[in-house]
This record gives sequence, structure tokens and C-alpha cells, in this order.
Amino acid sequence: MLIADFDVYGRAAEFDPATGRLGPARAVDAGQRTHGHYGRVGRTGVVFYRGADGLRIRVGECDIRLDAATTVRHRIVEPECVLTVGRIAELRYPVPPQWYGLAEDLTPFVEAEDFDLGLFVANVLADPDRADRSYR
Repeated sequence: MLIADFDVYGRAAEFDPATGRLGPARAVDAGQRTHGHYGRVGRTGVVFYRGADGLRIRVGECDIRLDAATTVRHRIVEPECVLTVGRIAELRYPVPPQWYGLAEDLTPFVEAEDFDLGLFVANVLADPDRADRSYR
């Protein structure tokens, strides 16, 4: 399945959910359908995607189904962000430097989640309608 790069618009890679293998990144057309996003949360590779059984997240080597029983939480414990996925994974990483200039950023509709894959995942899952629409 094709997964979009979270940090670089217009770039994606093939992802095999069975093995966790992410192929080389390549350019994609703006309208090309993707099934998720990949990137890094701190030093850990993360793939957030829609599989046959719903939304899932791969954190390093651990693949987790994101159902109603799995709590995903993002919080700030200065000077770090903390992403917790159930009782399975906790990622701590520096607050993205882009957050500090958001008030002066003239880009329309720019938000902190645009620069933080962990926050993006938590925000999508906190909104059931958004989660249901994602990657369909």
C-alpha cells in the first residue's frame, strides 16, 4: 500500500503491513490516493495507516490496531512531547522547533499538528468522524 511522507508533500513509499517494510520514497501525483503517513516521532519510525481492519500504527517493530479500547494520548512535559499508545508504546521527543513560530506564520490554516506526527495521530483519533474519514 502507498503511504505518504508526513514531512515532505508529494512524496510517498510502498509499505508492507505484514513485514513493516517501507520501500524507497518517490514522488507521487497530488491526487494519488495514499493509505496513511510515515515519518519519525523523535528517533522512532512510525507508520499511521488504514489496514483492512481499521486504523493502525506501527511504532518501530510493533504494529498496533487502534480500536476503541486503545487510548492514544499526546501531552507536553517541557521540554518534551510525549505520545502514549495504550500500554504498548511511549515516545518522548523534543517539542518541534516550528511550534515556536506559529503565531507569526502567515500560512493559512497552519497548526501545530502539521509539524508533529505524534500530535497529528492523537488529534485524528480524538475525533471519531475524522478518524472514520481518514485514509479512505
